[in-house]
Amino acid sequence: MNRKVSDLLKEKGNVVFTISEDGKLKDIIKIFNEKHIGALVVVNERQEILGIVTERDILKKMAKTEGEIKDMSVKMIMTPRENLMVGTPGDTIEYLMKVMTVNRIRHIPIVEGEIEPKLMGLISIGDIMKAMLGDLNPEIKYLKDIVF
Repeated sequence: MNRKVSDLLKEKGNVVFTISEDGKLKDIIKIFNEKHIGALVVVNERQEILGIVTERDILKKMAKTEGEIKDMSVKMIMTPRENLMVGTPGDTIEYLMKVMTVNRIRHIPIVEGEIEPKLMGLISIGDIMKAMLGDLNPEIKYLKDIVF
C-alpha cells in the first residue's frame, strides 16, 4: 500500500489551475465555481509558485476584514510560499495524508526540483481518500474470500 504520489498524478492527471497574485477575490470565486475546485496555486509570469489560495484562506480573511472584500487582491488573501506545505512525486500517499492531517490542510502542491521547483500537480485530501479507498477494495475482497 506504499503507493507514490507520482502514481496518483498519473491516474488523476496533472492539470493545476493557477492565478496571478494580482487577481481579485471575485476572480478566485469565479474559478472555484466554474471548475468545482477549492484551491488555486498562485504563480508569477514565469510560473514560479508564490503561494496558494484556498476556500479556507478566504473565510479567514473575511472573518478578519470589515466591509467589501471582493476587490481584494489574491496577494492579500493567499498563504505565501514561505508558509506553504509541498509534496514531491516520490512521497507516499500515506505520508501526504499525515502531513495534511497534522497541518490541517486540504491541498498540497506537488513540486519537483529544489533550486527551481516545478509545479507537477495539486493533491487534495479527496484525492488521497479516493486512492486509499481504491487500494482497500482488493484487500477487502481477498479477506472476504478467505472468510467465506
